[in-house]
Amino acid sequence: MIVVSGTRRAGTSMWMQILVAAGLPVIGEAFPGNWEQSLRQANPHGFHESLLRHGVYYRTNPHPITGEYVRASDARGHAVKVFLPGLVRTDAAYLDRVIVTVRPWREYEASLHRLHVLDERNMRSDRRRARAARLRMPPALEWWDDHITFLRDLSVRGYACHVQSYDGVLEDPRGVITRTLAWLDVDADVEAAVAAVQPQARTQRAPESDAVAPHVAEVFDAFYEAVHRGDGLDSALIARLNRIHQELEPEIRRQRAQIAAARATPAPEEVEEADAEGHPDDGPFVVLPGEWI
Repeated sequence: MIVVSGTRRAGTSMWMQILVAAGLPVIGEAFPGNWEQSLRQANPHGFHESLLRHGVYYRTNPHPITGEYVRASDARGHAVKVFLPGLVRTDAAYLDRVIVTVRPWREYEASLHRLHVLDERNMRSDRRRARAARLRMPPALEWWDDHITFLRDLSVRGYACHVQSYDGVLEDPRGVITRTLAWLDVDADVEAAVAAVQPQARTQRAPESDAVAPHVAEVFDAFYEAVHRGDGLDSALIARLNRIHQELEPEIRRQRAQIAAARATPAPEEVEEADAEGHPDDGPFVVLPGEWI
């Protein structure tokens, strides 16, 4: 598989649109479930997602409702969107090539807040909206936790991975896409792929945020700039990343515990509404049992 990954829609939809235009077969729908009605405003060109966004592993493959099973041998050359927590879960047999997109944390935070608002407009009750708010990691912490976990996984498993900044694609779409498609070693329509980049579709441009302390923001920014320059992570930056993670990890663990507790005790009417919604592909923030993403 060609796995397109990132922190929950941080440029992942853009890469899926590029690969679709290039002519690659993909796993996933432009607008799964009811997303055509609820989320088209956030991404009019489509998300191209499936349940496999949670990872290609035993809870998603075979599909828990349809029973459809994706064999690694049958998925060669197919592109699939898998978010970073799912990438860490995905069996190595499926990781032929991985493209990870990194977006600036402030833009990610603002974009996710916007997506939450759109998603909540389609919830059936105020109770559901209130519950959804209790089940969310603060976006800045989520951005950090996803990336530091990915870096650890990559260092351990060492799969073929191209890490690309979001801004890099927008600044030089032809160069980045041409090099990336060559690295993927696929028969692709480069011109169509380049034409699929829509800089005007960018919804956030350098917003301000005080979600984290200034010294933490400085390290977040340093990580992104290293990715954007294509420098890689030197030992000094890795040491800074590790120190910041030691500082943030207790709060991340507290947030996870709080989310798990909220999931464990839904009100009866919330259970009824969740059962009525039914399908695991409905809504971008649906989770599988026992998972907190």
